[in-house]
Amino acid sequence: MALHWLIAIVMIGMLILGKYIDANQAYHLMPLHKSIGIAIFAFILWRCVLRLQKGFPSALGNPPFIQHLLAKVVHIVLLLGTFLFPLSGMIMSAMGGRGLSLFGIELFAMNIVDGKPTPINPELAGLASNIHGALLPIMIVAIVLHIIGAIYHHRVVKDDTLNRMLGRV
Repeated sequence: MALHWLIAIVMIGMLILGKYIDANQAYHLMPLHKSIGIAIFAFILWRCVLRLQKGFPSALGNPPFIQHLLAKVVHIVLLLGTFLFPLSGMIMSAMGGRGLSLFGIELFAMNIVDGKPTPINPELAGLASNIHGALLPIMIVAIVLHIIGAIYHHRVVKDDTLNRMLGRV
């Protein structure tokens, strides 16, 4: 349960931070954004392994097919998105020649040619950049649907879905 909330809070914070960096050209915050992304990736991998081992939580009660399907799709999108977001960011940075560092510890050296970062694999860096950018609206929609679903179950259906998400059941 704590792993779910750790990843959820950090991912939402990273969405906000990434958008802030882009909107305000606050590129001095990019090393922080990258470091948090790399650090949370270890927890995301752990969560993905656990989810693959245990499966997704079963629905409470007997929801209509379309509701059950939507919940499954949202869960899969959230799981894939939390995996692909930091992975695409790391590939974009490393293959774009900007290297990878975790709070100042160099993990993958920058590729400096003539005093500036030079892409190692511009095609792969570009693909990763496109994936990273495309995931933003997809993840926002999935997160909003996930929250709406939890509130709907709590307020309308009046089952323990939200309580289960909060670790109360």
